Amino acid sequence: MKTKYFYLLICLTVSLTSFSQQLIGHINSQDIISVMPEAATAQIELQQEVEDLQAQGQMMATEYESQLKDFQINQENMSDAIRNDKLKSLQDLEERITLFQQSAQQSIQLKEAELFEPILLKIQNAIDEVSKKKGYSYVFDIGGSVGSLVYKNDTHDITNLVKAQLNL
Repeated sequence: MKTKYFYLLICLTVSLTSFSQQLIGHINSQDIISVMPEAATAQIELQQEVEDLQAQGQMMATEYESQLKDFQINQENMSDAIRNDKLKSLQDLEERITLFQQSAQQSIQLKEAELFEPILLKIQNAIDEVSKKKGYSYVFDIGGSVGSLVYKNDTHDITNLVKAQLNL
């Protein structure tokens, strides 16, 4: 569906350019991010967060393996009550590990958003300034999300005209 709208936007843009002189540009945001010192610092901080969480997860996995090995070795000498208690303890630890992994993934995503939001905002502001200064009507990003529109001149918005045509 996104692709359909993207191609519709491209066709509309191409047809509009034949009637007027509109400038269309593109950027590669990934290229810009790769040379920004702030992005390198953010990436290092994010990597440290990932490593800390991996170390914590590894400790939990080691604890689980140790308890499982102990259980497997000694289960024949355990009473049913102790065996069931140890099994329940192992299951609880498995659940904690699963929850930790989910929580860690969410934590990493939030940290990445927190670290990169100011960088992306800085890039967007620069795109807006350059686009306005140079007279671009539309600017597409060919880097990150290929083909996404990152700047548009609102004087070319025909939404209200289309709504009027549809009696909305």
